[in-house]
Amino acid sequence: MTSISYRNKLNKSKRTITQVVFIITFVLICLHTNQQPAEQQRCYDFHYNYPLNNVKDILNELKNNGTTTSQPINHIYNQYNTIYNVKCASYTELIILVKSYIGHFDQRQAIRSTWGKCHGENVRVVFLLGYSAELNEHTRNEYAEYKDIVQGSFNDEYRNNIYKTLMAYDWVVSNCSNSQFVFFVDDDYFVTIPNLLQFARENKMDGKDVMFGHKQCNPQNPVRSKSSRYRKWYISEEEYQPPILPPFLSGGSVLTHITVVRKLRIAFPYMKPIFLDDVYVSLVAQKLGIKILHDERFVNSNLRRMDFNFIISCHSYNSTEYLYKAWLQFNAVNNLHCNQ
Repeated sequence: MTSISYRNKLNKSKRTITQVVFIITFVLICLHTNQQPAEQQRCYDFHYNYPLNNVKDILNELKNNGTTTSQPINHIYNQYNTIYNVKCASYTELIILVKSYIGHFDQRQAIRSTWGKCHGENVRVVFLLGYSAELNEHTRNEYAEYKDIVQGSFNDEYRNNIYKTLMAYDWVVSNCSNSQFVFFVDDDYFVTIPNLLQFARENKMDGKDVMFGHKQCNPQNPVRSKSSRYRKWYISEEEYQPPILPPFLSGGSVLTHITVVRKLRIAFPYMKPIFLDDVYVSLVAQKLGIKILHDERFVNSNLRRMDFNFIISCHSYNSTEYLYKAWLQFNAVNNLHCNQ
């Protein structure tokens, strides 16, 4: 009996040691994975053709000859007018373009009172809106007071986000060409402008064809059913034929350089549009050889506790209460003296 008991204890001890070794190995693997530079994360290969494949050649043709024999196939820029417009100063180091639903008056005011006011003279925050007849007077008064709104004549609805995004690129090139860094963000994000500026400067983006944000690397299938719980993102095969979406930067928070913005603005008319604006921009960028890079400081989900010395942008602040609370926490840590 003693021998059997001893063997049982020995086997149990071996199992325990094996389990401990497995756990330690697993933890070390996870730590090693998390320490890899974010931009080196491996995405799946996207091999599907999407017109036009020669968009890079078109750009070179335009650059060398000032004209191209190719005909535009994206006519969005001919389908709306700019109702309200603003211009940048002679030099703007960082322009922040906030895509905002026209009815989100309180959200825009919260941004103006929190992270949107925390910058120097060479930073500009501009809100991008669509149109609504019912809210036209309120928008006119808001523009008159703050002069920080660019509004297009297209209906302000989710499936027209592609209009709002392409309007943003056009506005920067036409009215803020002396800017250096360009940051696109949705109005439900909290942004730490000091961290954003530091990141942009340290990455020396001038002359580099790169875009930073939260990169969606896991293969995603287009939503093909209008009855799906995800029907908000429904897209037909006629609009987008490939059975898989390309790797893309989530459109809620993207940083790049003005030279990249110019290239994309020139290329957009020669790439068939889709309403998924973040997918579309990333697709055009990759066709042009522009790298879309992931960095974990661009957070695409809500964090219960934010490290304000690390985070650049964080999603899910669609409540003004949450936004003001985050601002108080941020200001307590940084003790900043921001614009009033």
